[in-house]
This record gives sequence, C-alpha cells and structure tokens, in this order.
Amino acid sequence: MGEKFLALVIQPSMRITIKDGRELLNEVLRICAYQGYRVVLQFNHYSWFQDLTYHMLEKYNAALTWTETSRPLVTSDFLYLRINDNEENVIKKWIQKVNEKQEENKKVKELEYVILVVDRPAIVSKVLKLLNLPERMNNGQNYWIGRVIMCVDLNAFYPSCEELRDPSLIGKPHATIMTDQQEGNNITKGVVASSSYEARKLGVRSAMPLSMARELCPNLILKPVDIPYYHQVSNKVMSMLEVYADTLEQPSIDEAYLDCTKKVLSKYNHSHYSNIKRYALDIKRTIEEQCNLRSSIGLAPTKSAAKMASDFQKPDGLTIFYPNHLQKFLENLEVERVSGIGAKTQQVLKEEMGIRTIGQLAKYDVQNLMDKFGKKNELWMWQVANGRDEDPVVPRDDHISLSTERTLESFSKDKKVILKFLLNELVDELYARVTKRGYHFKTVAVKIVRSDFSVETRETSYSNFQIRKESIASVIEGLLDRFSFDDSTARIRKVGLKVSKLIRLETKKPSGLKQKTLLDYC
Repeated sequence: MGEKFLALVIQPSMRITIKDGRELLNEVLRICAYQGYRVVLQFNHYSWFQDLTYHMLEKYNAALTWTETSRPLVTSDFLYLRINDNEENVIKKWIQKVNEKQEENKKVKELEYVILVVDRPAIVSKVLKLLNLPERMNNGQNYWIGRVIMCVDLNAFYPSCEELRDPSLIGKPHATIMTDQQEGNNITKGVVASSSYEARKLGVRSAMPLSMARELCPNLILKPVDIPYYHQVSNKVMSMLEVYADTLEQPSIDEAYLDCTKKVLSKYNHSHYSNIKRYALDIKRTIEEQCNLRSSIGLAPTKSAAKMASDFQKPDGLTIFYPNHLQKFLENLEVERVSGIGAKTQQVLKEEMGIRTIGQLAKYDVQNLMDKFGKKNELWMWQVANGRDEDPVVPRDDHISLSTERTLESFSKDKKVILKFLLNELVDELYARVTKRGYHFKTVAVKIVRSDFSVETRETSYSNFQIRKESIASVIEGLLDRFSFDDSTARIRKVGLKVSKLIRLETKKPSGLKQKTLLDYC
C-alpha cells in the first residue's frame, strides 16, 4: 500500500578505503542518480567517514546508513535507519534522533520519508506502536502488499439492460440479437450478442446463430441489440465507479478496472484484508442499489490477476487473489485464462511447449520463451504468470481505441473490393480522428461482419508507437490475407478499422520548432 520506491543499499568491502574506491563510488552514484534510483551507503572502513564522502553523498542525494556504531548524519531527503536492538528504550532513542534531525533540517530541506529496517519481525510491532501507526498481526500476513486493483464485470449486461426497461423479462430466457430486423417475432435471422442466465442454462451462448439458439430454447424471447441505450446505462455505472477509484479504466461497455490503492488507505487508514474486502462489497452494493445491476468483482494486486479473479463466481461474485498467495492462486489455472494470450499463442504453448497451466509458464525457461515469442511478449507473459506485471490502470478520459466501420452497398467475398473499400473509405476518416486527438498508436486491426452476422477480427502490432497514415494503410492487405474468402464462408456485409494501444506524446516546444524524436525514424 502507499507509494513504492527502490533503494539500493551499497556496502563496500572492509578492504576498500576512500583512496581506492572514491572514483568508482562517484561513478556508481552518478549512474544511479541518472536512472532515478535512491542509494543508501553503509561503509565498513573508517576512512570513509569524512567530509569528502558526505559532500559526495549530498551531491547525489544518497543516504548514509544509521546504525548503533555510525554517526547520525543527514545527506539526502530521506533517512535509512537499521534497528537491531529489541529494547524499547533503544528504539525510542533512535526515533527521537530521527525527530530531532527532522526539526534541524526543516530550515534547509525537509525530510520526505524515513526507512526503518529491523532484523526481527517482533520489533515491527514495537516500532509501529511508538510511531502511533496501526500494528500488524500475524507478521503482517493480514495486510495488503502493493496496489489494490479491481476488475468490475457487469453480468449479462445487454440482457440486464433490457430487464431494466422491461421487468417482465426477469427470470425468463431471453437474448439480445445482432440483426437488422425489428423486435419480437419478426426477428428471424441474426446472431446472439448476449443471453440471460436462464437462457445460458439451456445452452444459448454469445456468437451463436439464432437458428441454433431457437433449437435449444424454442421459447427464447428476442430483443434487437440497442447499443445507444446500453451506453447510457454503462455511463451511469462508470460515473458511480469513479467515486471509488483513484483511476478508472473502461476497456469495454460492461467492464472496468479500478485502482483503489489510495482511496482504500484514506478511508480506513490502513490496508487490512477485511477493509479491502469491505470496500469491494460496498461497490457491489452500490451498483445494485443505484443501477439495479449485478456484478462480479475480481480483486488482486495486478490488472491481469484482477481480470482472472472476476471470471470466478459468476454471476454476482467477489473473488480475491491475496498478494501473499497470488502465485498459489494462479499456478493451477489454464493459460487461456490470461487475457491477452490468444488462440494461436495458446496452441503453441500447449502443443509445442507442453505448457498448460500458468504455474508451468511461470517456471519455464525464460530464454526459451524469448526465442519463441520475442523479448516483449515473453517478458509480459512471464511477469503475468509470476504475478509481477505492473500494467497501470489507464484513466477513463483517454481512449482505449479508435475505430470506424461501414456497411457495404452489396455483400461481397472479393478481397480486392474489400481492400479498396478500406483504403478509400475508412483510412482517411480514422487517421483524421487519430491526429485530431494527438494520438500515437501501436496496434491496427481489421474487422469483418459476415452476412450470417458472425464477427471476425485480425490485428497486428508495431514494436514502437506510430503516427503516420501509411502505418495504417500498409498493413491492411496483410491483415485481409488472414481472413478466409473461399466458397465455404459467408459473404461480408460490413467492415471496420481500428487502432489501439494509444498514447499522447507531447510535441509542442516553446520556440515553435518541432524536435525530432526516435519515433520520427521508425
């Protein structure tokens, strides 16, 4: 919980004097300062304890370790104190010294924080008590470590929205249908977009042709998809969720990630497991009371784990992956549960590499993964499998993606016709929206909707962010090659184009001149 930072503790050998190691230490401190690392020095040879050393530490904002045998000096905006004694009066003495140094340095530079290091867990409670901080129980095992990330999934969202405006649907098997026909018995063709849990019990599933759904459930009540109405309901939920989140990310109409780390801490003053669970239950209750919708929430220290947790106990569930047991939660789950590992990658992992569970992926040789999937994808998969991925929650006011789509004047299976339509009708429109909002992008996708309303998508990603229109247009033909246009497939009625993995990069300069970046040469 709270802000995290990295402090490197450097302890030169007893044989190294200031004469031998001064230049090396200066270079190490310079590199660490450039990289933004905090550095703590613990010297063993007496020659280092002189003004020359202290000035060097001050120059690079590095701290000197405080111990029972060292002189308590302040050389940075933080202190590093190691307490080895279990006696309360000794601990009090050191805390008093910290407070004294804090008062002394207020005139020059106020201390930002103090790092207290103890060698026995029993000392932790004594220190916390003397500092008037909440004491930890069970050696801290009941306290959350790291970020508090929630994935909120609105259960059976489209059918639930229909129940809001037509309560007679509650408890009955019904489904929303992707179709261009009107409501009721007039709907004779289309594809199931989503179905109520009563219909799901009978086998009705998303992306299922309507004819098959009718065979499984002859009394299935049909409603045409009404995206504008669903967005109205979604926006109400998201506005309510923003109150609970430090940052909210909405990847889809019925799902949201919340980083609640600071909000939880400010509400309860400490991060006990029971408080975090209470916070999540409060969110579920508010969604139900204010929006009359059921939700499933996954709670974990990472986005990927929170997403996996939200898929458990549907509908109306709460699943918590605790930080100290995260790898144990993940190890027996199938690799396909990881959002972002697609069908082709799953096939390679399972059939070629024998990796079927997340635990097996976590233990697999990193170099072999890199050889198979490349450094970027390998690193991400390995981090997710080990519960170490640090993907941030992206603020809601930024777009996750930008897209556009059009219906063809006449259905077609001619790849050349589709390619010409995409290049002439959609590229310019999408690129204008990208540049208007100042975005760079990494991923380009082509979407097709066939005459049977089945939806297919193919995408490709650049290793670096792009800004040129050619970066969109040049990959379209290659993406179309990955679709099937043979006689066994239905004709195409609608096509779409999307860019995602967006970022805004500041390009304005006070002088009015544009400075080139590495992206200009990609």
